[in-house]
Amino acid sequence: MFYENMSVKRIILHDVFQRKDDKLPIPPRYGNQLCVLPADAMDDFKSRVIEALGNNSKSMEMTINDGTAGSVPEIAAKLIKANDAQFVVQSQAIADQLTEKQLTRTLPGGVIVVFSGTIGSPARPFLGIIKAETQSGFLREVKRGALDAAYLKDLFLTPATKLYKIGMFVHVDPAADAKKFPVGWKAFVFDSHMSSAKRDGAAQYFYEAFLCCVIPQDSSFLTKAFFDHTKTFIKALDVPQEKRADLMTGLYTYLKVDNTPTLSVNSFATNYFDDEIADSFETFMKARKFPTNAIKKDITDLQGQLRLRKMVFSNSIKLTAPPEAFKDMITVETINGEGAAGAGQQWTRITIRDHIREEL
Repeated sequence: MFYENMSVKRIILHDVFQRKDDKLPIPPRYGNQLCVLPADAMDDFKSRVIEALGNNSKSMEMTINDGTAGSVPEIAAKLIKANDAQFVVQSQAIADQLTEKQLTRTLPGGVIVVFSGTIGSPARPFLGIIKAETQSGFLREVKRGALDAAYLKDLFLTPATKLYKIGMFVHVDPAADAKKFPVGWKAFVFDSHMSSAKRDGAAQYFYEAFLCCVIPQDSSFLTKAFFDHTKTFIKALDVPQEKRADLMTGLYTYLKVDNTPTLSVNSFATNYFDDEIADSFETFMKARKFPTNAIKKDITDLQGQLRLRKMVFSNSIKLTAPPEAFKDMITVETINGEGAAGAGQQWTRITIRDHIREEL
């Protein structure tokens, strides 16, 4: 989705509040009129939104999974068609929904910015929702030729702030059958806590409970989920450390070195686990609702993690190498050693099939 050519026609603000010790929801404070921004302020507002949604590591397209009456996507579709007076009143439902979905005391309040307009080429109508936490700061002032500072509270959407989330619903296909809503619509979410390596780091209450969206199960997401789940499973196995190291090498090899275009729970289990562990692994992955069928292997979200594999020992001793080197050139063995006062210990013997090339 291209975010250029954004035109914002209406903006309104509402306040939502953090729950107190009794955990009861505090009613929102509604804005009762549209905001009218001067041209430079509107340009800044649009640039904040475009920069955020255009940040591929912290924003992504999501799948709308609930378009029933009263859901935020359904409210968004109505707001796009509403006149100004209706927009002011009906947008209050957005603040009501967020207040209801923020169930815990740890979730902060903030300013809810509801805005509509058009985006892209050809222009398509959209409804945007920002949850922005407020901050305090200082404003430099010049008074009678001298510099002074004014203290400001309740600042939001400043260039340096990381404390905001954005949801945007775009009507990409106006010809789509309205009875099949949300067909014809796309949803995009920005969350400062999201990263390219951990897309599910986004606040689930915001995108799933509030916006009624889910992270799409694309191949890159599923490949990373396979890596994360399998790594967790291997680390928890009751096997010798040497065996665990071999299995971890197998995981890196399976994803990065093996040239097969697909991956599956069954193929990894068959190739790297014995029968008993393989059965436990398949049960483990089913419990995490990982697909049982083969999926396309896509390591886009794992580039950083698969680039190097690391082993850490005491006293800051580390062994770091590409997965290919672990597979072809390094052998890790657990041996019996002797510690202080003759006490038995487990040591690690590492064999590198090469000589020292350089000492830094």
